[in-house]
Amino acid sequence: MDNYNSSTDEQAVKELDRSWNDVYLRNDRSAFAEILSDDFCAVLLDGRRASKADLMRPTPQGAQVDFSEASLEMFTPTAVSRGRVRIQHPDRVVDQQFVRVYSRRETGWQAVYVVVFPVGTER
Repeated sequence: MDNYNSSTDEQAVKELDRSWNDVYLRNDRSAFAEILSDDFCAVLLDGRRASKADLMRPTPQGAQVDFSEASLEMFTPTAVSRGRVRIQHPDRVVDQQFVRVYSRRETGWQAVYVVVFPVGTER
């Protein structure tokens, strides 16, 4: 993957980012197997670190998920996606921003890192 094609790479990352959002919209974590690299790392709202295996665990049903404020910047072989997600659980609302980092690997683009942080307060 030595050849850089800005439009092809950008489209690949946009599709990967949409697939990530779909994981939450469908509440089906199986797609993370391809989206997340094996060395993936997440920093969660409470500061804990999580791995690919941690993110692939099922989550409770019944939450409404809305994404907004999406942006993407390409720094090939790296890309940074930013956005906001509001998750309305039956008992609380979580409003957070995220920064996702993608890297172009031998096999294609994969997510390598995400950090999430709160927007306002949780209710």
